Amino acid sequence: MKFRRQINKRTNINKLLKITTVFLAIFIALSSCKKDVKNTTTNTTTNDDYYFKYVIEGKGTYGHFSNWTATTPQGTYENSGYQTTSWNQTYGPVKKGFKCEVQIGNYISGAPTIEIHVSKNNEPFALKVTNTGNSAIYTIN
Repeated sequence: MKFRRQINKRTNINKLLKITTVFLAIFIALSSCKKDVKNTTTNTTTNDDYYFKYVIEGKGTYGHFSNWTATTPQGTYENSGYQTTSWNQTYGPVKKGFKCEVQIGNYISGAPTIEIHVSKNNEPFALKVTNTGNSAIYTIN
């Protein structure tokens, strides 16, 4: 009888070890599947850099313009008195919300065409505004 009790104890201990091992394996498997919660709502746009390009083209063969201003990251670019048929310049980097604005004081032989192009994080420039007249405005968004 004593021998049988020892066998039963061993069997019970083996069963207990197997059950404990199974529960431990399940616990480890479930706890290792837990993913870290990351804040996915952070605003990545604050790190974006934008570049913008102004393009002004006079109208026709004799199309000239002069006395224009353009907003830049450093302030306002002004050209007084110099008549030209075309002008383009790229500025940046700036952040979202920057207001691009061009004003033309004088033109000859029809209103010039003004274009504002924008590039985000070294992507190709995209035309955002085209206007035939004496001004154009675009806020980078």
